[in-house]
Amino acid sequence: MSWRDQYEMGAFRGHPFRTEYHERTGGRRVVSHEFPGRDEPVTEDLGRSQRTFSVGCFVVGAEYRAERDALIDALEKFGPGLLVHPFYGSMIVNVLSYRQTEDTEEGGMCRFSIEFVEAGIKPDIPAEADAAAAAGFEADDVLANAAGEFADDFDITDVADFVSDAASTLVTGAANLTQFIAAAQGGIGPALRAFDAGLRFLPANIQSLLREPLRLGQALVGLVSTVQALGSNGRVRVESFMGMTAFGESLKPITGTTPSRQRQAENQAAFVHLYTAAAAAELVRAASRTSFSSYEEAALMRDRVSARLDVLATRAADAGQDGRAAVFDRLRRAAVRDITQRGGTLARVHDLPIGATQPALRIANRLYGTGPGSGGVEARAADIAARNGVRHPGFVPGGVTLRVLSAARPGAGAGNGR
Repeated sequence: MSWRDQYEMGAFRGHPFRTEYHERTGGRRVVSHEFPGRDEPVTEDLGRSQRTFSVGCFVVGAEYRAERDALIDALEKFGPGLLVHPFYGSMIVNVLSYRQTEDTEEGGMCRFSIEFVEAGIKPDIPAEADAAAAAGFEADDVLANAAGEFADDFDITDVADFVSDAASTLVTGAANLTQFIAAAQGGIGPALRAFDAGLRFLPANIQSLLREPLRLGQALVGLVSTVQALGSNGRVRVESFMGMTAFGESLKPITGTTPSRQRQAENQAAFVHLYTAAAAAELVRAASRTSFSSYEEAALMRDRVSARLDVLATRAADAGQDGRAAVFDRLRRAAVRDITQRGGTLARVHDLPIGATQPALRIANRLYGTGPGSGGVEARAADIAARNGVRHPGFVPGGVTLRVLSAARPGAGAGNGR
């Protein structure tokens, strides 16, 4: 095969680009020691240097602005991401810098010069480390490997037409479900444009993507991931991804033992796992970014997320797909560690009977006081009113039992969620 036959479009965090040039730097980390009275130095090889990749690329077309903005968001996003290098394949990298250029002589095009550096292997995370960050790393790892694993298991080469038709139906169904669930998120600006661009890309290129399963996997993972950027409510994001993990549950099992039917069944299982694994990874990430006001609130989300991921792991294990079951089990453990760590220090909710009608501010002052660690008596009063659906915080009706927070432990907080 010539280099043109092996060439693929590049992509970062699922956002594709066309490559013009690339450079790669590397080497060894060598330290030299020179000693008095000795002519020859002593050198130590400390291992391979970190590799860097310089990529010159561009986005072009009628929708280039949306693709440009989506790529910029991906380049400026926190943490490492998946780079699909057109010559070196998939790798996890960090972005050092990028330069964006647009020229009126080249209408409808935006050029980028991007400097990537390999992220390497993350160190073992000690037990006391930030579990929310660890959950995010686990999600990144699943997303980074999802497309490649899918490409190994999905194939429509030399198959009957009904096999490729069934695969096309799966792609359309996944796109429709994602569009339906994303509509509840809302979203504006670059995030919404990136989602719309990814949504249009799938059906418009479905036939070519089916014959290039790596690109199909990358496009689908990218589409699922863009849902994370829509809207600003963490709980809505969690519910959205919970719904997306149900993809495939209503699909009928493929019966028959002919080679074509077996290939159809394997393709369906691979596609369902790709979509649900991507949604599960983003579910864990969404949960790690959600804050909680009480231990009970955190425990409820922990149990719901854990139960959902356990269903996915059990379903894969029952089908004899132990490797796929392990993916969901890893995500489940990461989510449980995260939410347990952040929720364990939060205040508990308990019942408080109220005898006479009185202001929420008085109740808050009686419960929490105004000293250090009180959390702000006005904020506490607002929480009491909101938690119990009080119409006017100045008149909490008597003869009812309120749900109120106990005083949080010193230094307690809801974690780094939003």
